[in-house]
Amino acid sequence: MKRLGWLSSAVGLVLLFLAAPVTFAASGAISQGYKTTSTNISKGALLSMVSNSSTTVEPASSNNVTNLVGVAADKPLIELSGSSEGSTQVVVGGSTEVLVSTINGAITAGDKITASPISGIGMKAVEASQIIGTAQANLDSVKTVDQSVTAKDGKKETVQVGLLPVAVNVTYYSASSSKGTISSFVPPFLQSLANTVSGRQVSPLRVLLGTVILLLGFVAVIVMIQTSIRNGLISLGRNPLAQKALRRGLIDIIIAAIGLLVVMTAAVYMVLVV
Repeated sequence: MKRLGWLSSAVGLVLLFLAAPVTFAASGAISQGYKTTSTNISKGALLSMVSNSSTTVEPASSNNVTNLVGVAADKPLIELSGSSEGSTQVVVGGSTEVLVSTINGAITAGDKITASPISGIGMKAVEASQIIGTAQANLDSVKTVDQSVTAKDGKKETVQVGLLPVAVNVTYYSASSSKGTISSFVPPFLQSLANTVSGRQVSPLRVLLGTVILLLGFVAVIVMIQTSIRNGLISLGRNPLAQKALRRGLIDIIIAAIGLLVVMTAAVYMVLVV
């Protein structure tokens, strides 16, 4: 992914995007109302939560990609909550037009779209990251405009920006470019679950470590209970009068097993959060 420091004006971008003609209409989009203090949100802009515990959205960028929530709506088919002053409708599911750019290269149908360094604008995901959804068409099939940006090295670059239909489904994407790395061994659902639990992007190494700890905890509990039951049955066969003592011993083992699971779960949480 290119590491670019963008100096373009947000107001200028909004006017530029609003001037671009609409080529595709929203289809089956489902939106929800969110609070916002931003005044530069235009149709198709990627939006993120201001913070993990916030219900307020702002234009998404590479800095807050882990808090992606949806896309600024135009005319959604279904609104889960109505609009009010100081709020905006955010598409959280279905197909809608999304502002995308060629910062990470040309976009074709099937590419995953994530937030880019330009506020509110998406780009092709080439690394494992949170994504907004999947492109439904090639970017060269819609009208685009050229946007000049300045990189950290001071060089001017020109990228194309346009409105592209995207199937919105915010999730974690393990890019194919990550094959051979730790992230390639982490199932996407585990990564998404870890991100949800911690409220931030969790490294694949931490996810694997937490999974191993939890599995070891379950194995230890199963072995403890199985061994206790087997030894209890053997002892009961030798001494039927020891039934009450064996029952109390089994209860103690179960309590110990539950305690072990609680400790292991707390350890996993610490691994993911700290």
